[in-house]
Amino acid sequence: MTDTSASYTLETLGFDPSWQGSAIRAAFTIGGTLDDFTLARVSAVHRTRCELLTCERGELVKLSAPLRPVENDYGEEEYPVVGDWVLAQPIPGTGSDSQPAEHKPLAILPRRSYLTRPSATRESADQPVAANVDMLCIVEPCFPEPSIGRIERYTALAHASGVQVALILTKGDLVTAEQLAGYEESLAGSVDAVLTVCTDNGYDPAPVAELVAGRTAAFLGRSGAGKSTLVNALLNPGADPREDAAENQVQATSAVRDADGKGRHTTTSRQMIVLPGVTGSSEGGSTNAKSSSGTVLIDTPGVRALAATSDSAAIDETFDDVSSYAASCRYSDCSHGSEPGCAVQQALADGSLDPERFERYRRMMAESARLRLRSQEREYRQSNRAFTKANKAGRRTLMSIKGRAN
Repeated sequence: MTDTSASYTLETLGFDPSWQGSAIRAAFTIGGTLDDFTLARVSAVHRTRCELLTCERGELVKLSAPLRPVENDYGEEEYPVVGDWVLAQPIPGTGSDSQPAEHKPLAILPRRSYLTRPSATRESADQPVAANVDMLCIVEPCFPEPSIGRIERYTALAHASGVQVALILTKGDLVTAEQLAGYEESLAGSVDAVLTVCTDNGYDPAPVAELVAGRTAAFLGRSGAGKSTLVNALLNPGADPREDAAENQVQATSAVRDADGKGRHTTTSRQMIVLPGVTGSSEGGSTNAKSSSGTVLIDTPGVRALAATSDSAAIDETFDDVSSYAASCRYSDCSHGSEPGCAVQQALADGSLDPERFERYRRMMAESARLRLRSQEREYRQSNRAFTKANKAGRRTLMSIKGRAN
């Protein structure tokens, strides 16, 4: 059972011995020892500030920090994202007896994974979702009908980031048992696990809790899919998260439209939430010592439009059946059109490959290629501007040395 009085440690936030070595190296790099800094995890990022979580005397402590670029393990500066581990120091002159001092992040520990999503606009720059994620949980409602195309795009993002992916179907009580079984069978192909959550007889989060136990799990899905409701259920397993009681609503939720089951944006920023420790009983009836589960949830705003990942290898991994046929084509650069010896076209002709699935694969690959091209063009323009700026600065310096006006 969940014990809200459990003693929190850094392990509760997902810390493990391998992070210790990274933290020691980072502290040495910026000129100190680990004792000189506060080790914390980024729990939220806002427009100008970010929130950090650390542990002191068995309690979670929330710290505030200005959002500024921080040096990563490659010596480059970048902004912290939710899930990052950072080394920080108090800002002198801030804080009081009742309020912790503001902290300034000084280093970002090397990331184990970096989950991003491409922009759905013409801006090809990837948007960060979270760092150090172990599992991406795609939350998709059974009503309206699940979108297999959206699930495939989320799955490709997970593969591009090197994290496991699970599909959580919500609102299973709004469809028939036959429909539900059909969804589970048809959607299970490219993900590591499929779970269904129903609310007709109360909200039982136990299967999802078991799935994410001891991991950092990011929840992604469209608006109204039930991500925040699911997070509330995991935090309060003995309560019905559909009720409006304040203690059940850690994350704000809102109703969806009856006509089409669509929702509006309720969660407005990515938020990292820590599940409390668990306790258990031995066979003799004695209670074991409190322990922390190390389960961390990252709730994200609903996504209305999702572009394809620019990682073509991740798309091939998502559509492994298509890529396996493509490997047997006569030509390595086969476009799977009218070329002779195309194994993909042969599979389509004999019914081994679903034409609709292949069409989704083809569209994602084409979109991915366009994103890569736009990204290369943007990088070229940025490089050109940087060169021009450096050239002008060099000319001004040279003219100054010669004693001539610019």
